[in-house]
Amino acid sequence: MESIKNKIDQLRKKILKYEYFYHKLDQPIVSDAEYDYLLSQLYSLELKNKQFITSDSPTQRIGSNLIDKFKKSVHFFPMLSLDNAFNLKGYLEFETRIKKLVSNSVVNYCCELKIDGIAVSLIYERGILTRASTRGDGYVGENITKNVYTIKSIPLILKGSKIPDRLEVRGEVFMLKSDFKSLNQTNKSNKEKFFSNPRNAAAGSLRQIDSKVTAARNLMFFAHGYGFFKGMEFIKTHYDRLMKLLEWGIPVNKNIFITSSYLEIFNFYKKFEKKRFFIDFDIDGIVIKVNSIELQKKIGFNAKHPRWAIAFKFSSKEIITRLNKVKFQVGRTGIITPVAYFDPIYISGVKIRKASLYNKNEIEKFQLCINDFVIVRRCGDVIPKIIRIIKNKSDNNSKKIIFPLFCPICGSKLLEDEKEKIVRCNSGLLCTAQKEKSLHHFFSKNALFINGLGPKIISKLIKKNLVNSPIDFFYLKKDDLKKIDKIGDKKSTKIISTIDQSRNTSLRNFIYALGIFSVGERIAEKLSERYESMDALIHSTLIELENIDGIGKIIAFNIFNYFSISKNRVLVIKLLKEIRFSVNRTKQKKYKKKFFIGKKIVLTGKFVSFSRSEIKNILIEFGAKILNKVSKSTDLLIYGENFGSKFFQARQLKIHMINEEELKIFLI
Repeated sequence: MESIKNKIDQLRKKILKYEYFYHKLDQPIVSDAEYDYLLSQLYSLELKNKQFITSDSPTQRIGSNLIDKFKKSVHFFPMLSLDNAFNLKGYLEFETRIKKLVSNSVVNYCCELKIDGIAVSLIYERGILTRASTRGDGYVGENITKNVYTIKSIPLILKGSKIPDRLEVRGEVFMLKSDFKSLNQTNKSNKEKFFSNPRNAAAGSLRQIDSKVTAARNLMFFAHGYGFFKGMEFIKTHYDRLMKLLEWGIPVNKNIFITSSYLEIFNFYKKFEKKRFFIDFDIDGIVIKVNSIELQKKIGFNAKHPRWAIAFKFSSKEIITRLNKVKFQVGRTGIITPVAYFDPIYISGVKIRKASLYNKNEIEKFQLCINDFVIVRRCGDVIPKIIRIIKNKSDNNSKKIIFPLFCPICGSKLLEDEKEKIVRCNSGLLCTAQKEKSLHHFFSKNALFINGLGPKIISKLIKKNLVNSPIDFFYLKKDDLKKIDKIGDKKSTKIISTIDQSRNTSLRNFIYALGIFSVGERIAEKLSERYESMDALIHSTLIELENIDGIGKIIAFNIFNYFSISKNRVLVIKLLKEIRFSVNRTKQKKYKKKFFIGKKIVLTGKFVSFSRSEIKNILIEFGAKILNKVSKSTDLLIYGENFGSKFFQARQLKIHMINEEELKIFLI
């Protein structure tokens, strides 16, 4: 179970990193196909393991982060993203869900091309374009009205008759491949920013402070939907509504297909999977929507997606390359992971030079050798992944890959767990690789966080032999820190101060910081609820641990085994002399706690007296569940300064709300 949690945590970290580069910097470092598949993999894992879902998971929010340089626009209705299918089986599962929801109704589907662009909302008041905004987080977008005015394919005034007093059009802003190529050539000549793909160029162009720059980029637009269509309710199908938009002068892509047959849908998909390379704009799949508006309403939405629509994504290409070497990496808990390095290849504009081989079994399954020619795929399987080798193309220089018997870092004998299919180094802090990662973990954000003491500084302290275990950090002096490059008197003083602050922590954070194999934040929280002190936990029996709800035999054994090792007990006892645990608020405020027990709480805005993570930790201790989205099931909204759309949603749903000052009354 912990291996699943670790996989979920690693997926989240990757996705959040990719989102930062994609949305904040307009510099994607992976293909959309890889991002989509990683997100779908995370969604699938969380669906099967709901106990690991956190409010800050990428699956629990819609769209992108907002950029501060634009004013914000609250959407009249949420701009939800689409669920994805990556193969025919995934699409058929979507159809099966639809049939269950509409029972005996005959369902026609409207198939459209999925334009790889920037989702925008256009508001027309009495036929005049008055506002344009990006999707943003789905509820609040960036106001880009001035820039959209410069896009020639978007009409400023609608033509024709019976135009609604208010109309919201939704669609994609994109750049033609030919214009993208010209832009990069010009930028290269002028030594300006080079864009990695047309979607990236369109995003950068649309988010210009100077609308003249946007105007020069020749952006395009296709409509694919609407937020409201007031006064036109008599138009009963999605297709007919798109045709009405076209009649009013709003561009709609002509490649639309209506059918009730999954075979015809799949043929439409295959047709454009081949044609996409010959079209002058990027498409990354097709979108299939229930055509009947009445059935759409009946089928409804979930928190992230309309249930009546799905994006059927194209798979990325498979490319042949030569395997050059395999390195064996040592993780924080000692797990040995083989990583394949091959001649660099490009898939969907992304350079790939390595792929995880996961474990010893993967090498043996393929009978993989150095200098073998391998096929690498992205999307549709684990990404990136070696899916097979080409034996007849491999030459006589092939060398068998031998999984090491000893740790590549510290030289200690490796132990193989055939049941878990893992090979581990059990040297712990005696192994430099584990030491670095363990110390990074010990002082990470949800453990004993020390502001200013990041992985780079910790690694330098280890190399200079100033620290070898967590206890050494509490003995550090200013002069020790000043031995590290770029750390002067001011910074060393600040770090020593934050180290002192970290001495005050919670039992849960301390347990998590120890890095016990298979003990993540959730298990640490359960242990802190069960045991009043570290001493009680250290002396717990295997049977006691197994009887804790949510802790099975494997995790119980890992905890028991950790404290049965004398060097671990000695380290914990030393640390307990330096660390003070905060009073258990759950017991200290027994009466006030009752207010929060079992409540589903959403936070919004900026808090002055507490950080958001502090408030979350306190409320979780009080028995609350922290959610990321407001819904009818939300019990309480706590808001700070500069609150966003969640506040208005909660007010509309008549959800109980308190501000930061009112919250403090419960916490004092």
